[in-house]
Amino acid sequence: MNKRLIALTDRRKLIVPCSGIGKTVGEVTREATRILIEELRPGVFDTVCLARIMMDEEEDTRELIRTSNVITIDGCPERCATTSVKFAGGTPVLEVLTVKVLAKNRTHRPKSILDIGEGGRQLARDVAEVVIENGGA
Repeated sequence: MNKRLIALTDRRKLIVPCSGIGKTVGEVTREATRILIEELRPGVFDTVCLARIMMDEEEDTRELIRTSNVITIDGCPERCATTSVKFAGGTPVLEVLTVKVLAKNRTHRPKSILDIGEGGRQLARDVAEVVIENGGA
């Protein structure tokens, strides 16, 4: 294994979900992140909220973005998480778009912002599985 590949595999894995406040797909991205961190791969991932990346005056969070294997989970085609990571100087190793995952199984549709419902929870699990299947863990 070459030195660059070893360095990448030794780096921290960081999930950056979209903020999507007021959008059901935003709620789904945060639930998918919770599922990955707490249920499917505890101890493998860390996360940081999108606002912290943009408000980081001390540059600590941006340095974390630059030195981690970052996985972005965006809710919609605006791709705010991915754009913010790139703005902070990072390069996502994996970008997941929740609406694309939803397009593959429309029955996993979120119910509402306050309660994404069973369909939304299943969509969040689908998104988490996409991360794992694509080398996220």
